[in-house]
Amino acid sequence: MTDVLLRDFRFQDRGVEAISAYSAAEAQAVLASRDDIAVMLLDVVMESDHAGLSLVQVIRQDLSNRRLRIILRTGQPGEAPEREVMLNYDINDYRSKTELTAQKLFTALAGALRSWNDIVTIERLNATLETKVLERTHALAEAQAFSERLVELLPNPLWVKDLAGHYRLYNRAFREFFGVDSKAWLGHSAEEMLGRHLPAEELDSDCRVLDGSSLREEFESQIPDAHGRARTLLVTKAALPADGVVPNGIIGMATDITDRKGLEKELRRLATTDPLTGVCNRRQFTTLAHQELERAHRYDTALAVIMLDVDHFKTINDSWGHASGDEVLRTLTVTMAGELREVDILGRMGGEEFAILLPQTDLAGAWQVAERLRMAIVAMRLPVAEGVLRITASLGVAERQNGETVFDNLLGRADRALYRAKQGGRNQAQCDK
Repeated sequence: MTDVLLRDFRFQDRGVEAISAYSAAEAQAVLASRDDIAVMLLDVVMESDHAGLSLVQVIRQDLSNRRLRIILRTGQPGEAPEREVMLNYDINDYRSKTELTAQKLFTALAGALRSWNDIVTIERLNATLETKVLERTHALAEAQAFSERLVELLPNPLWVKDLAGHYRLYNRAFREFFGVDSKAWLGHSAEEMLGRHLPAEELDSDCRVLDGSSLREEFESQIPDAHGRARTLLVTKAALPADGVVPNGIIGMATDITDRKGLEKELRRLATTDPLTGVCNRRQFTTLAHQELERAHRYDTALAVIMLDVDHFKTINDSWGHASGDEVLRTLTVTMAGELREVDILGRMGGEEFAILLPQTDLAGAWQVAERLRMAIVAMRLPVAEGVLRITASLGVAERQNGETVFDNLLGRADRALYRAKQGGRNQAQCDK
């Protein structure tokens, strides 16, 4: 049935090729021989009850394949509970076979393919930038053999300083970057020319390459260019020997890595942020929660967590469409953020479920926060085609116990309190007993 549905599936004006594997071993062999597979629809049960889960670990660890988007599907959710699987295995989606309709299959695949495309693009751009940095660094080792003409043609700023730290030579890229002519800096030091923009490592790195304590110095620095724009440079220096042994000066080169740093920042954002709501994703929230729990344990301070689940969210999606459901989650996130402190940490754990970490807050204080959140959510009004949509939420509250060092235990107690809130009629907050 999956093969039949995928015949009509197109993404970015391209169809998809479905490659079937009937066991974890067969799938592993396929993945080991190909690196162009973007998405895997993976069963939990194959040649064994947990073959699919074991294959996830093989893919991520043994094959070191982090770009593959894995959508886990099962016909027996009880054998592989969603919460434990999402926490313990590096998968990107979890679906019950009964809910994986044609529309939801297409939606899941489109999201996974878009994510795969983003990762591949970032990897390609980052690899290109890394290659350029390595090429420029390698050029430094051969710089002493270059004539002034070859140095002049280099696309990166390059300079030579004497033993007193005065500029003896700099190339065209250097002049263009700082907006100076061919003689303006000759005979002057970097301290004189750069003034308050002098990198902190500039003078110390000169000393280390000249006294032999360092064969090569490399550091990042922010320096304004000729137009006053702050640029991030990777600066590399080495001693310039006159007779092959005794240093006669210093040769340095800078690579503009501003774009690369921007890509790294964006990559970190993608890895830690939920794309729909903009809050912490499950992995980032768990990481921060472990840090806060360790801090609370070290200083013996209070720490509480709230689990929140939107009531009857499936009905919202079914009645008003997934676009309305997404808008509910975005509005809900803004509403909750408005009720929290800057030190509180809000994360989306998956679907319509959120968690809030409250540092230096005991159970009573956390329950008050939960009630405040619940009432703010009740007051939300979301316009839809046929009127106004109102929602409610159920919340579970738990606080750190004396000596508790495992965050999953704290989260589990909040989750059990959430379950009681839903069993008790929803639209309420329950505390851990």
